[in-house]
Amino acid sequence: MGDRLIFQLGTNNWQRGGEFAPGSGILHEAHHNAYNAIPGVRCYSMYPSRRQRFREDLVRVFELDHDIPICESISPVSNYRWHGMSEVEVDAYRARLTDEVAEWIDEIEETTGDRFTLAIAHHGFMNTVVMRDVIRRRAAKGRGTMPLLCFAHGTELKMYANEKRQDNPAEFPLRFLPFMQREKIFDYADPDHGVDMVASISAEQLEALTSIFPEFPRERAVLSHNGYNQQVFQVLPDVYENRAEVLAGFDTAPPEGHGEPEPVAPADGFDAVVAFCGKFADWKRLDALLRAAATYEKHEKKILTLVIGSGPHEAQVKMHDLAAELGLQRTYFVGPRQQDELTTLFNCADVGCFPSYREPFGLVFIECMACGTPVIGANSGGPRDFVTSEVGTLVKETDDRQELAHSLAVAVTTAIEEDWKQTKGPVAQVYVKENFSVVKQVSDLLAAVERLTG
Repeated sequence: MGDRLIFQLGTNNWQRGGEFAPGSGILHEAHHNAYNAIPGVRCYSMYPSRRQRFREDLVRVFELDHDIPICESISPVSNYRWHGMSEVEVDAYRARLTDEVAEWIDEIEETTGDRFTLAIAHHGFMNTVVMRDVIRRRAAKGRGTMPLLCFAHGTELKMYANEKRQDNPAEFPLRFLPFMQREKIFDYADPDHGVDMVASISAEQLEALTSIFPEFPRERAVLSHNGYNQQVFQVLPDVYENRAEVLAGFDTAPPEGHGEPEPVAPADGFDAVVAFCGKFADWKRLDALLRAAATYEKHEKKILTLVIGSGPHEAQVKMHDLAAELGLQRTYFVGPRQQDELTTLFNCADVGCFPSYREPFGLVFIECMACGTPVIGANSGGPRDFVTSEVGTLVKETDDRQELAHSLAVAVTTAIEEDWKQTKGPVAQVYVKENFSVVKQVSDLLAAVERLTG
């Protein structure tokens, strides 16, 4: 067929078949579709799932009989940690994934007559090892080689940093950082190294990776700002004007033992809406927003808070208990939502508030802005690269959750009083449309590959 073939190996599931996906899974799927939208490029992708069993021409699922292994202690779809796996289990996972990837790549090349010219491993952990192993195996069989791009996402870098600090050795024993160092995946000076170039969604993540693996040349690490799905996240006509009726069609999703689902429809109505979306991980700092809500719910305007997302049952209970302890009356936990529903909820909001600590990038900011809704975050991590005063604000970073809650409450009430939805919202929508197209992102990435490996 004469097309340029790209192979992507993902770490997390895509949002299909009723299974919710974390940000890296959504990004992988968006990149897959964007690559295939470029003339002369054909992208094949594999990702793991315990539930999904899709097998298409361009997509295959690495079928698991357990949850997807994760680097941190929390995920929207899994609690199954790499650190909880034995050496035998890790080795078996690596071997089986390597076999399935190698066999499918060989099958594709034999069927099409084309050759793969680029391998992309999402996350700088097991997938990079597997793709390096596959490339070595192909070379040994005389099938040629190809450059390996690692797309770092952040959770694996947090794992390495936690191991390196050794302040919580029970949860993060020094195990996988030495493993990666022994494998020499990022040792570019070694003739048998693994990764040829690295991309990441924020400058902070690139600095984090090269500080953990100083043997990797910084000049071979490129910034690749996230793109969003423009077919999904957009301004929806008439939703904001009819949001009371729209929100009443959404039910809450309380954890077991914490009440029954109820419509998002406060008896005395509401004047404004704040939206949070994220997993219930400590670094997302939902607790700070709930404490802020305890302040801004006392405002003369009736401000409603939507908490979109979820986490382990224990984390859900903890956040619901905190909301009850704070006496929150207009805060609704609506659970994880598919992207079309998330778009509707962002359209209903006056402002999105995502107070994560050192967010790797912050795709949720971009998606919210694409819906014509300004954003509030903390002045750390990826959002510093794109959240300006024209589209929202970043409050002062601090380890003090009470101080953070106060700053968030001030920012939210300012956004409502100054009607940022009308003044900053349209600017935010145009800004992300012009600067964060997924096709632009992957096209720029391919240009960087040509520059560094061509």
